[in-house]
Amino acid sequence: MRRWMNLLVGVALLAVFGWLGLRSFGSLYLEKRRTLKAQVEGLDSDLRRFRAAADDHPRVIQAITGYADRTLGGDRETVDHRLRSRLNRIGEEIGLSAVTVGTGRVKSLQTPARSEFRHRARRALGEEIDAVEVEGWISGRGAFEQALRLIYMIREEPWLKRVTHVRLQPTDGGKRFAVTLRLTTLFLPDQEPQTPLEATDDPAADEGAVAAVGGFETYRSLIARDPFRLPSAAPTPEPKPKPKPVQPASAQPPSYSRWVLTGVALGPGGAEVWLLKADSGESRRLGVGETFQGLVLVGAAGEVAEFRLGETRFSVTIGQRLAPPGK
Repeated sequence: MRRWMNLLVGVALLAVFGWLGLRSFGSLYLEKRRTLKAQVEGLDSDLRRFRAAADDHPRVIQAITGYADRTLGGDRETVDHRLRSRLNRIGEEIGLSAVTVGTGRVKSLQTPARSEFRHRARRALGEEIDAVEVEGWISGRGAFEQALRLIYMIREEPWLKRVTHVRLQPTDGGKRFAVTLRLTTLFLPDQEPQTPLEATDDPAADEGAVAAVGGFETYRSLIARDPFRLPSAAPTPEPKPKPKPVQPASAQPPSYSRWVLTGVALGPGGAEVWLLKADSGESRRLGVGETFQGLVLVGAAGEVAEFRLGETRFSVTIGQRLAPPGK
């Protein structure tokens, strides 16, 4: 019996030592093997990405060069000068009066992939400036067609830009406009265009520049309609009426027929309408819910505005005079 007990103890001790030895082997060898294998796989993945990036490098350089060729220069001073020159040329070529141009805020843009440059050796790349935005503007006075042509010609310019604001302010009964256009262009630092856009600065090219914008013909229907101009009424001779006693100001009826609806727009507070007094050129801007000479603006959309006078509602289209039923 004692012999069997010694045998069982020996087997148990052998199992324990075997388990401890296997565990030590796994921690010292197998775990290290797994770590090295993971490192090798990571390095292999990095190598494949590097090779793919190296193969794609010519295409990326070509794309960057293509963008640089559509900028006005590679530094702020050059871009500022060329932007002012081009805007001035367009305004003078169209025939706008009182043309003024300028540049404003400059904003540096860093790479959106900064998180990819966390490694200390590549951190400086993540801090580099990818592009710089420059704001510019032009304003002047001219007819409705000239204002539309300014917008169109700037849109058709080959350099990179984004139009951010356009403002048209009618004067002289809609015959003339004060127009202001704001835009943003960008450039790549130290990336001078390989093929500079010199057409704007070439006097020989200026003569045919207007003819080159044939697509402007699509705006002809809007110019012919001209929603801002007051309708012209031919004067008809009438016999002089007998003078009537002047009514007190409180008893005089509102002069609805002297006001014309010239525009419907979406303003910061919602829909609004523009009114113009035919005989004096006085203008008013009216928001939904506001009252004008007893008329309440109920709503406006497209080219139609709806008013309410007491319990009566009526609609007015752009170019028509305010004429409540029965008034």
